Amino acid sequence: GGRSLVAIAPYFPSSKRCSCCGFTMKKLPLDVRKWNCPECQTSHDRDINAARNIKAAGLAALAHGESVNPESHQAA
Repeated sequence: GGRSLVAIAPYFPSSKRCSCCGFTMKKLPLDVRKWNCPECQTSHDRDINAARNIKAAGLAALAHGESVNPESHQAA
């Protein structure tokens, strides 16, 4: 099978959204590298959490035949 590349909107809250329960922090300054979700108490590394959210958004977009951003590209 081929691979797909899906563009995610620039303001998608990948770092601020809990990849476990979906809770979104209102503010999360860039210097905060680790945070705990106030909803489900999951401890997050900012970059790993963002990567999980971006992957989930891309998979959801592909499953529904749409992109999170207007541009979607097919990679070889």
